[in-house]
Amino acid sequence: MSDQFDQLQENIVQNDVPENKDQELFDQMASREYKDKKQNFQIEEDDGEIQDQPVSAISEVVKPEEKQKNSFSIKKAETKRIVHQAALERKTEAFEQTKSFELHRSTQILSHRQLVDSVWARLQKVVGSSDETMKFLVSFMRQRIEQEELQLKYSQTASLNKLFKDFDGRIMQCNYPEFSKAVRTMDSAMERQTDQIKIFITWMQNQTRERLEQEMNNFTNQNRELVNSYNRYKKTLIDLDKDVLKYYTKYDKMYSNITIKGKKPQKDFLRAELKYKQAASKLIVFQREFGTWLLNSWNELKQLETQRLDLVTHTLVEFQNQVMNVYGKIPQHDSIIGALNAVKIQQEVQNLYSSDFVLTKQELEYISTEQQQELIKYFQNFQVIDKYADQSHPLILKQFSAQRDVGTIGKTWIDTGIIITVDHYFLTFDGKPTRFSKAENKYPLDGMKMTTRNALELEIQFVIPGLVMDSKKKLLIQFKTSDELEEMMYFLETVGQNKFALN
Repeated sequence: MSDQFDQLQENIVQNDVPENKDQELFDQMASREYKDKKQNFQIEEDDGEIQDQPVSAISEVVKPEEKQKNSFSIKKAETKRIVHQAALERKTEAFEQTKSFELHRSTQILSHRQLVDSVWARLQKVVGSSDETMKFLVSFMRQRIEQEELQLKYSQTASLNKLFKDFDGRIMQCNYPEFSKAVRTMDSAMERQTDQIKIFITWMQNQTRERLEQEMNNFTNQNRELVNSYNRYKKTLIDLDKDVLKYYTKYDKMYSNITIKGKKPQKDFLRAELKYKQAASKLIVFQREFGTWLLNSWNELKQLETQRLDLVTHTLVEFQNQVMNVYGKIPQHDSIIGALNAVKIQQEVQNLYSSDFVLTKQELEYISTEQQQELIKYFQNFQVIDKYADQSHPLILKQFSAQRDVGTIGKTWIDTGIIITVDHYFLTFDGKPTRFSKAENKYPLDGMKMTTRNALELEIQFVIPGLVMDSKKKLLIQFKTSDELEEMMYFLETVGQNKFALN
């Protein structure tokens, strides 16, 4: 039906006033404005009745002065019915494609977002476990400080120098000289231990306050920033979801109105689709940014955890050495130090934060099998494929490439894509348009006038309907060749001006 529709569009003007040979379809001089051709028939459209009547019930009114053209008028009425049906089929095809894309898009977005949320939740669980470890270590150090302070207090009061003193305080060295020497050695050892305890306490206080607690605060602050960033992403995604839903709902409602027989479109159906596609594209891009953010945050947490494990390991090594300095070397000392120094910190953290640990087996299979992607590419290169992207769009009657003037003083040309839609709108785009492009301008074709400035420049004056009165808008277009200019003029005159063709 669409092919039949395209052929009929061209046949309409070819059969329009065939008996008037003095009137040509176009002025052969490109600089002359094209005039609206008179219709050889009138289709009665009573606003109160046509809305509920089938196409076959449209009554045909033959002009009195053209009774001899009655058969031709009947042919055009049938043409209108066929063209209207073909246009509706085009819109139905476009709607089904967009509906299919929306279902695919929403499914892909949901899966990607759920995976991002799941990974983030598990990463936060690992962070929570790590935080508890640090809290325990800080608590252990504080308790040990209290114990050593009690030991210090005892050591400072403990002394053997009063043994075998007489009543006047003189040591009876003359009776036990060797014993007295041994006692002084013991007192000296206890004094040295007291000094070591002081050093041990000072080290633990500094290590706890300046290293462990500081690391906890830095880790917590950086993780809090990531959590806040995650929440901002979620809020923005919710807002973008609402925009997509809003534009798709309008698009769906517009299609429902189109399918009501006899109801004329008030807006361009393609532009409504592009608004939805723009909102969907913006959401897809932001969802991809969300996935990239997750990977970056994942690595950042991994680095923070690596620094933390390194700090804890070195703290325990130093702690064991301090204990040895105070209380002497225990048999297991060397094996403890050796085991701590042998810890492969990078590998330990890598295993903890690996995809095999953070993601479930089912999630990994979904990414590799159903999505057929690597983990990193799935998150940071997320996209939703439109399977209709390479097909011709049902709502596009004709597409042109040119330049348009956007200058205020003097001419400023920018590359422009031009689309003529089924609903008789003239859309302009910056660059080559796609199914996700934003239409920069929308002009109705009804009432337009064309004037050539030169062999390559065409000025089009559009009539913009208003609430109180209509306004006019001029658009200056430049083509690479005169053939391209003439092609647009021919198309707009022969197809674009058929007011009844698509409504």
